[in-house]
Amino acid sequence: MWTDALLDFVARYASGGLQSLAVGGAVLLITRRLLRRPLSARRIRVRGHKLDAKQVRHEVKHTLIAGLVSATQVFLLLHLEERGAVRMPEGLGPWGWPGTLATIFGLVLFNDLWFYGCHRLLHTRWLFRKVHSVHHGSIDVNPLTSYSFHIVEVALLTGWLIPVALIVPLPLTALLVMQIIGLVNNMMSHLGFELLPSGWLRWPVLRWSNTATFHSLHHQRFNGNYGLQTRVWDRLFGTEIPGYEEAFADAHASSRELKTSP
Repeated sequence: MWTDALLDFVARYASGGLQSLAVGGAVLLITRRLLRRPLSARRIRVRGHKLDAKQVRHEVKHTLIAGLVSATQVFLLLHLEERGAVRMPEGLGPWGWPGTLATIFGLVLFNDLWFYGCHRLLHTRWLFRKVHSVHHGSIDVNPLTSYSFHIVEVALLTGWLIPVALIVPLPLTALLVMQIIGLVNNMMSHLGFELLPSGWLRWPVLRWSNTATFHSLHHQRFNGNYGLQTRVWDRLFGTEIPGYEEAFADAHASSRELKTSP
């Protein structure tokens, strides 16, 4: 019945958009209030911009709107599975751990490249003005910025999920891990604090990953640093913002100065 379908959709929305808002709000409270002093030296400061009530209202509003897309996708996936068009095996699926880990690795790489391409597209003049400017309304980024998007942007960035699910079986464990990775990465990128250790960029593999400083520079300068979880595509296509590694080092220099001051 359509009433059952509607109730199911509302439940998916509550477990998606409202959950993202609750997590973002909790992390914001912890970092900006409860741990404000201990974390002050790692704060990524943006000249001329400061988080205020107007920005928070903007982010809450668009997080709630964007959640409609996620709820719709989950609803459609489950409906397609019921009809046999999509296979989402419980647990690890028929391939066990090796297949599940391979699926997760492949999805992370594919999503990273998809996001980079879509993100560059969103920075074309018309799409930026009509769509992506909603997200860039937040310059002094914080955890609530993580899911503050125009509804069209969410549909574009996550538009690969259902087509891929129609082709490749997606174990529920892999989808859950992907959701956790996405949540942690989004919160970290928009945290407003650089909490990774100072030696992060000296490690051959770790240095290619995204950081809070990397994405904060994107919100400050707009053009460049388009990557989601890695620097790989920005380095490959020449879109990394100059001075990123220096900005990362500066955040830790401030921390050392605070610790050694009398």
